[in-house]
Amino acid sequence: MNQNKSYLIGSFLILSGTILLGIMHLAIAMYIPSMTGWASPPGKLATVLNGIMGWVPYIFSIVQIVIGTTLVWNSLKKA
Repeated sequence: MNQNKSYLIGSFLILSGTILLGIMHLAIAMYIPSMTGWASPPGKLATVLNGIMGWVPYIFSIVQIVIGTTLVWNSLKKA
């Protein structure tokens, strides 16, 4: 892949992953007041993600950020 193209795709993945992660955190913050209690064993974040069925977009956003960072890092390393 072209070095410049890899940099642009990586930057786009970092940006879109960050936006998706921010939206997920906003959804988590909006869901918390409607909860009646916390479930101790899985943890607070896991309880909320189970409640809003948000595991897939949450993990997908982290994967996007990691792949984007790797692409940008590799393109800068080759330069």
